[in-house]
Amino acid sequence: MSVIAPVAVSAGAVQPPGGVAQLGWFSQSRGLLTGLDRTLLRRRAKASPAADAMVGAAGHVVTPIPRGGYGEVLFCVHGRPLKYAARARVPLGLGARVRVSAALSPSAIEVAHLGPAADSRP
Repeated sequence: MSVIAPVAVSAGAVQPPGGVAQLGWFSQSRGLLTGLDRTLLRRRAKASPAADAMVGAAGHVVTPIPRGGYGEVLFCVHGRPLKYAARARVPLGLGARVRVSAALSPSAIEVAHLGPAADSRP
C-alpha cells in the first residue's frame, strides 16, 4: 500500500511536497511551467484549410482514385503537407497531377486530372 505525502499549506497557497516548490517550477510570476504555458499558447497550430478553400489548388495523387471511389490527394499549403479524400470522374493512378474542382464536404474534394506524374515519361 502506498502512502500519499501531505500537501503543505502556507499563507493560503498550496505547496507541493518534496521540495518542488523550492525549485520555482510552480511559481505564479516565473518558472518552468509558466514559461512553457506561454510558449505553447504562442505556438498554437493554425487550423488546416477546409476543402472549399482548396478549390483551384494543385496537388498529386498519393492513394489511387478508383472509378466511383475515393483516393487521397496531397497538397503543400504554407509549407505543410495536407491530405484530402478525393474522387474524380476518371480513375487516377499514383502520382497523377490534379487540380481541385469542387469541395464535396469539409474533408473531401473532387479533382480534375492535369496530366501524368512529373517524373513519368511518355
